[in-house]
Formats: sequence, C-alpha cells, structure tokens
Amino acid sequence: MVANETKPKKETKLSILLIVIVAVLAIGGSVGGTVIANQFLVTKNTAGTKESTTSSGKISEDEVIVAMDEFLVNLAQGKSNTKQYIRVKMSLLTNNETDSEKLTKNIAVARDSVVNILRQKKSEDILSAADSVSNLKKQLKEAINTEYGTNIVKEVFITDLVIQ
Repeated sequence: MVANETKPKKETKLSILLIVIVAVLAIGGSVGGTVIANQFLVTKNTAGTKESTTSSGKISEDEVIVAMDEFLVNLAQGKSNTKQYIRVKMSLLTNNETDSEKLTKNIAVARDSVVNILRQKKSEDILSAADSVSNLKKQLKEAINTEYGTNIVKEVFITDLVIQ
C-alpha cells in the first residue's frame, strides 16, 4: 500500500509542474508576441501618421492651439418658436507662442466675440447646410480677429457641438 500512496503524490507533483510550465510558456509567448508586434507594427503606423501630418501643412511647429472653456448660449428663436441652446467646445489656432499668450491673457475678448456671434444664430443657420459649420467657424475667426485688431486666430476648431 505504501507504493500506491506515493504514486498519486508523484502524479500530482508532475501535474502541477506541467501546469506551471504551460502557464510560463503562455505568458512568455504573450509578452514576447506583444513586444514584437509593437516593435514592428506600431512603429510603421506611427511613422506613416507622422508623415501625413507633416506633409499636410496644417499645423507647423510654431503654431499653437489654445483650448477654450465650454460655451453654453441661448440661440435666437427660429421657426419652431422654442428656446434652444447651443453647447460648444472649441480651440483656436494661433501663429506662434506670442499670439497664444496674448489670446490667453485676454481670453474674455475672444469669449465675448464668440457669444455675440452664437446668440445671433438660429439652429437652422448652423444645421441647415453642409457648409454651415465651416461658415460659422469663419465668422467666429473674423469676429475674434476684429476684436483683437490683428489676425491673432489662424483657424477655429470646433471640438464639440450640441444644439438642444
């Protein structure tokens, strides 16, 4: 009977050892596969993205994006005769760090310009045509630049827009 009792203990130890070896190989293979995939695949994708961003000429190294706080503004009454609101988040592209500092220092001027433009709009004005939002962005840029007396804003990016 003693021989029979040691045999199951030996098989149990062997089973545990086999499970540990399989687990180590599985974890090692997963980590190794992830490292290899990241090394070769992700590097190629980021290089392609970097090239396309740089070659588009959209934003140069000198230009700075200034994020503005959210706007919540009453819209002008439209055909539905109901009160509607617009919630907008936007960022402004400036030519350089100096313009960015001027804009940030006197952000109330830019916010006032945005609120004045938005309060004149009806929901139909913003949502009616495919180019409505791009026209709104142009109007916002022109209004802010007029208030500052210089072309401080190069472009307006609307990052969130909700009308209710």
